[in-house]
Amino acid sequence: MERRDSIAIVIPAYKSVFFRQTLDSLACQSDPRFTVYIGDDCSPEDLRSIADEFKDRLDLHYFRFRENVGGRDLVSQWRRCVDLARDEKFICLFSDDDIMEKDCMRQFRLCLENNPDYDVYHWNISIIDASGRHRKETPDFPDFLSSADFFKKLYSGKIDARMPEFIFRASALKDQGFVSFDLAFRTDNATVMAIAARKGICSIPGESRVLWRDSGINISSSMDTALAERMVRANSEFVAWTEKFFSQAGARYPLSGRRHLKLYLMELVKLYPAYTGRDMAEYLGSIGKISGNPLCKMVAGLYLKKLLRRRIRRLAKHSKG
Repeated sequence: MERRDSIAIVIPAYKSVFFRQTLDSLACQSDPRFTVYIGDDCSPEDLRSIADEFKDRLDLHYFRFRENVGGRDLVSQWRRCVDLARDEKFICLFSDDDIMEKDCMRQFRLCLENNPDYDVYHWNISIIDASGRHRKETPDFPDFLSSADFFKKLYSGKIDARMPEFIFRASALKDQGFVSFDLAFRTDNATVMAIAARKGICSIPGESRVLWRDSGINISSSMDTALAERMVRANSEFVAWTEKFFSQAGARYPLSGRRHLKLYLMELVKLYPAYTGRDMAEYLGSIGKISGNPLCKMVAGLYLKKLLRRRIRRLAKHSKG
């Protein structure tokens, strides 16, 4: 049976470089009432020895999978790691390189006492670099957000979101499952939206935050062209999913027409200089929503040129710096 307020912190693990720091941040929590499950994705690095250092400081369960799955299907790795959890009522899908400030779990339990019925809870986040230096203090979430408000604010640049700063009711996560896209790109956003569709998102008040690490070695930091191409395709699938999501809910699409187009194009322009403007224009023609509407195609082409010029200026400025 589920324990009423039990919490599982699930870590799909592969890299060792920041793993000790991650586990230490969990071991230093002011409220230690949670269980850590580590799913080692057949890493070539010795994660077990690091995990063993914390066996007296954490309620920790380590499992090494025989086959690496995350390299080809990251969402499948997430799924099998979540399946390691036992009867906990809440699940946080954390990572092997991020940090949880010391009062995060205490703040969640206090929030849960006052707001016990949500399926999705959220800590505020900050972005750190490989050295742990703060790069960006992201805006705090409102106290409560609907799925539509979350999507609109996220893709209007008013909030930021990843995956490790969310806690899901285990039954809701397992009933819905992850909304899967290649490389798990946008899977975090879509999964939050789907699970929060009925009740919304409850923000966890307090000073402690989750520190998301932009280390330069995670997928979202990669500048590899082949990965970027896969991200473009995954992003297009995500946008199509959002259109269907709001349509099925009988709701108006939350973004303006311009921001809707930008959502399609924001990853595409990152292919420059590997892709020329003409290459990108040809790709636009493969997107059904755009290619089937001549006016939309023309506007998208003009907007693509604007975003591309901005991208070129940014790269030029970076090369001079």
